[in-house]
Amino acid sequence: MMKTIVSFSHLFQTGIGIPRLLLWLMVFIPILIAGCSIGDKIDKLTDKVSDVAGDTVATLDNAIDALDRNSASWQSVLQDTTTKLTDEAQSTVRNEVSDLLNRSVAATGNELRCNVDFIGTRVRQALARIRARLLHQSIPPVEPALCHVVPAAVDMALDSSRRNKLEFFGYDFDTTPIKVTLHNKSGVLDVSSELDRLTHYHMTLNLGANGVPVSSASDRLTLEWQNRPISSIAVIQPATPVCREKTETYERNTYLSFTPPHTRGDKEFSGHGPEVWANARWNNEGTHVNFRLWMKAQETRSDWTTAEGERTDVYYTPPPGWRIDSIANSPESTAHYIDTDHNDDRQGGGPNGPVKEFKFRGDRSGDDAGSYTGVDVTFNPLVVKLVEVANCAPASAIKSLQIKDLIAPSTIKRLQPMMMKLKP
Repeated sequence: MMKTIVSFSHLFQTGIGIPRLLLWLMVFIPILIAGCSIGDKIDKLTDKVSDVAGDTVATLDNAIDALDRNSASWQSVLQDTTTKLTDEAQSTVRNEVSDLLNRSVAATGNELRCNVDFIGTRVRQALARIRARLLHQSIPPVEPALCHVVPAAVDMALDSSRRNKLEFFGYDFDTTPIKVTLHNKSGVLDVSSELDRLTHYHMTLNLGANGVPVSSASDRLTLEWQNRPISSIAVIQPATPVCREKTETYERNTYLSFTPPHTRGDKEFSGHGPEVWANARWNNEGTHVNFRLWMKAQETRSDWTTAEGERTDVYYTPPPGWRIDSIANSPESTAHYIDTDHNDDRQGGGPNGPVKEFKFRGDRSGDDAGSYTGVDVTFNPLVVKLVEVANCAPASAIKSLQIKDLIAPSTIKRLQPMMMKLKP
């Protein structure tokens, strides 16, 4: 607020009489009062904007926390979040969350689309991006994700009318360019122009006479994002073999330490808990397995001192020439407890998930959040099923073609002996 200072003694000294002094007072006092009023209103408006922004971030944080505990509950979490964003100033974020709900519901419409756990993970990522944008933080790129390809491979022994398109079901197909390449014996051809995005979760690739020129020289089709393959579809020729498969166990004997950042209140729990949650997850990205660790520690009374955050690391990469088909373990480990002392607290993660043991650091004397409170995790062995990456047809794709009657009897007869040799 601007201040106006008038020296009344100066007015008397310069010969201004009482009437003129009263006139000065009549002019300046309302200005001074109005100035204070305007300043107060601005301060109150600023406080309200700050409160609304804080409430919005808190609502998004609560939604993200809920998904960290149970990703399958994404639909109820989004509905609840929308109802809590009631202020007019929250309308933009409310609309974003509502759009996210509609997109996610659409992506689960039938058996060819994505399962609820996958959608929950994507919803959480989207909420984190909304939160980052609101806080003017860096926003990670949106990576498209594939759930199903139909047919899973292209059998050239079929009549061309029965193999005239590929359908892709997934998520976030409309947010970033996707490249499609045809791999022939003579080279690689960019055929992205034949890709049609019907919705954000459904794409088709034209393999007809006026589409991708698949021929007897073709080996496979590949979808790429930012120069990284996200899917490979075999073109089955008369000599195409079944891809080899193997199971690999990866053990990591080191521990991983994480100290989440301070996000709320002062930095001292002062013996009030904290209440602690943690979620650890292995995510199969095909070319590697990511390990994501999230932790939250919150004081059990006002001012609700909180440390919360996550880290994601590349945990496992398969040998060259192989891709990860699936993870045999349970993909998730969780922990939850209330700290009652200054000692480290150990929580078992179970024998089959990513984490063998969580070792938490909660409260101590002095500052906690952002500098001390955290967790060390040790790991269970990771068991993965690997599939060869070559000019071959994966067994899972062949089985899918059989179920959908999209493979010629002659092809099945030729491939069946090779399928029998694979380990179940």
